[in-house]
Amino acid sequence: MSSLLRPGGDGCGTDPIEVLRCAATAEDADGQPLGAVVGVDPRRPVGPGNPPRQRRGTTAAPRPSRLEIERRVAEAQLWIAQRLPLVQILENTGEKWGVHNTQTVNRYLNLARERMVEELITDRRRHQAEQIFALNECARRAMDSEQFSAAVGAFRVIAEIGGLLRAPIKPPEPRA
Repeated sequence: MSSLLRPGGDGCGTDPIEVLRCAATAEDADGQPLGAVVGVDPRRPVGPGNPPRQRRGTTAAPRPSRLEIERRVAEAQLWIAQRLPLVQILENTGEKWGVHNTQTVNRYLNLARERMVEELITDRRRHQAEQIFALNECARRAMDSEQFSAAVGAFRVIAEIGGLLRAPIKPPEPRA
């Protein structure tokens, strides 16, 4: 079970999108959260039921709608696929989403990674076909530029992806 999923009686479902939206349970027709930001009771110690106060001059960002969360997860998938460093991702989230909390960013990234793995598993055949097509193009370019060892390597990987090549190319060395 994912760390993003918190089943229980807190009103949040097991859907990761709903967990990200957990604090805003009511929405209007446009998907915007309803209600005021609940304040902190200064008489009680700060803890899970009594979060710390916000600094003066800062306003709480409104909770994103489900559509906005889906867009953010898709954008996080793109950043992961581009292999952007975490520092760049944190900078991007601050500029584009207004999110500066690293835990929140990590929740989005974890959800994006989970979705990428699910998509890879469910679309395995399509993914294999895309990789084989790309490797064929690579092998063709390698042959055009007379880099035949690179072309042979590409064809070997194509055979491995297709399941045609299971055994190692070289037999194991005989032991004396």
